[in-house]
Amino acid sequence: MDFHFMIDSLPKLISVIPMTIYISVVSVIVGFALAAIIAIVREKKIKVLSQIFAVLVSFVRGTPILVQLYVIYYGLPQFLYYLQNQGVNVKPGSLPHLVIAISAYSLNAAANLSETIRSAYHSVDKDQYQAALSVGMTPSLSMRRIVIPQLIPNLIPNFSNFFLDLIKDTALVYNIGIIEIMAKSNIIASFGFKYLETYLDALLLYLVICFVFGKILSLTETYVTRRVFSGKTHSVIKKTPQVDETEAKVGGN
Repeated sequence: MDFHFMIDSLPKLISVIPMTIYISVVSVIVGFALAAIIAIVREKKIKVLSQIFAVLVSFVRGTPILVQLYVIYYGLPQFLYYLQNQGVNVKPGSLPHLVIAISAYSLNAAANLSETIRSAYHSVDKDQYQAALSVGMTPSLSMRRIVIPQLIPNLIPNFSNFFLDLIKDTALVYNIGIIEIMAKSNIIASFGFKYLETYLDALLLYLVICFVFGKILSLTETYVTRRVFSGKTHSVIKKTPQVDETEAKVGGN
């Protein structure tokens, strides 16, 4: 074990951490936005579109991310060539590999997070939504004030698990020529044939990155849960002394 080589290689691997984080964060943001649309369409059971999204989700969740990456890597340029032949002003040859990677990971995130959103939505008691409508609240206001605040705490744990898995899955983008932690590890290791040392460095970096983001998401979950479920309790507690004082005055009179 060459510890000196490990120490010398670590700063080089640290320099490509921003690429790993960039792909992960952008993909999960784009994917979450698409997932919300997919979840709404499927919950409202919009004809045709709902069935299309159901097939898409089933396909993405039933195939490896590496296969999806290759399909988009080879398929997206061909699709752009088809559009070009139809007269659309596109340049398939100039499509950046980073765009392909983000497209693949965003699609994967959209399919998986849509099921996470639906699961969190079904975890909220429907009677609360119906009760909100019965007292005169509009459907949109009921969703915004009653359902969504309770949905988010149930959503965060599964979202956290998926996001951490997505960070680790970015190790596959070196297959299409993007230099991130895993690609840099292979390059460095090939010079001195110190593969074990370099991969241990990569393992350490992935561990640290996932720990940091896991901690951030865990603190976020705790904060949101307290705000949603404890806020109402605190408001009730604040009103209680006023009632007691009034009753005391009445009793004294």
